Amino acid sequence: MERWNPNLFAKVGRAEGYDEAYIEALVQAGRKIDALDLPVVYSLAHLARLAGVNYADLHAVVSRVGSTGDFPYKNFTIRKRSGGRRWISVPVPPLLIAQTWIAQRVLRFVPMHAAAYGFIYKKRAPLLSNAQKHIGASWLLHMDIQDFFSNISEIQIFHVFKELKYPSLLAFELARLCTRVTPRRKGARWAREANSGVKSYHTEWIGSLPQGAPTSPALSNLVFKGLDVEIDALARSYNATYTRYADDLCFSLIKADRDFILKLKREVDGVIRRHGFNCNSRKTRIVPPGARKLITGIVVNGDRPSIPRELRDRIRMHLHYCSAFGIPAHCKRKGFVSVLGFRNHLRGLIQYVRSVDPRLGAKFEAEFDSLPWAPFL
Repeated sequence: MERWNPNLFAKVGRAEGYDEAYIEALVQAGRKIDALDLPVVYSLAHLARLAGVNYADLHAVVSRVGSTGDFPYKNFTIRKRSGGRRWISVPVPPLLIAQTWIAQRVLRFVPMHAAAYGFIYKKRAPLLSNAQKHIGASWLLHMDIQDFFSNISEIQIFHVFKELKYPSLLAFELARLCTRVTPRRKGARWAREANSGVKSYHTEWIGSLPQGAPTSPALSNLVFKGLDVEIDALARSYNATYTRYADDLCFSLIKADRDFILKLKREVDGVIRRHGFNCNSRKTRIVPPGARKLITGIVVNGDRPSIPRELRDRIRMHLHYCSAFGIPAHCKRKGFVSVLGFRNHLRGLIQYVRSVDPRLGAKFEAEFDSLPWAPFL
């Protein structure tokens, strides 16, 4: 996409016969957006043209047409590793195209807080980088935000786009495009503010971030940016290192005791509650000296990050039994529906290992590639 040019924009506007004051107002608005190195977008119709989507489809989403049903998302659940099920909402194709454009052209370039590691475009190997920050620590404190995405409201998303200097109406429309409707909730984040002024946009429903939309990860980081600043300052006052990977908050300390850690936990919990979120107490963990320390699935006890032994053993088991008894028989025995699904699963595990331990990952990859996959795919 070509960079917006105020001179050419004004020239075309005059040629089209638009009022000079109107053109100047648009140029000034565009300069504010362009100064943030973001694409200049003036309206929903302009966005539809840039993204290559039918305007009527986006207008229907913003108007919350069919808001009491699943439209415009396909909703389903998947199992959580920790138990229970997680709701996933995948947008319908026109909305997915628009959200992908917003995610790739706008949100990926907006700076996040340095403590945020999940879904950051400029951070390579974020899982590993996040874990590396805590190597050498004696104590760890893990805290988890409950229902992270669904507790971020449409109104918070509106303010994110306003801070990016997009016009108020467009910020409202962008917030609607990036959220799905939920029943009205209590609290400042859910209070109804002045509406857009467009009659067809009026609805009693207030949206929240859907897990499964390409825009949700970056938007959650931007909404949480203020909390990252406050929590990071609090952590520094305790001489602790703070990082956040999505809804997973981690604090590491060299010198501490359990009472000191509990005091830090209470203060962090207070900050989170003040901003309208809640911690999942079942996932809060204090890891003392001598215990195994895991950060986003990576062991950080030694001088360098390492892969947990159980994951190494699981990959070795898969590779061995595929070689010894055949791939289809092993898939059936382990409950995989298809060879292709199992192959993708195992490849993903090996790629994860390689991102942390390149030497071990390369060894696993060589064994993986030597297996006779072709007849079964």
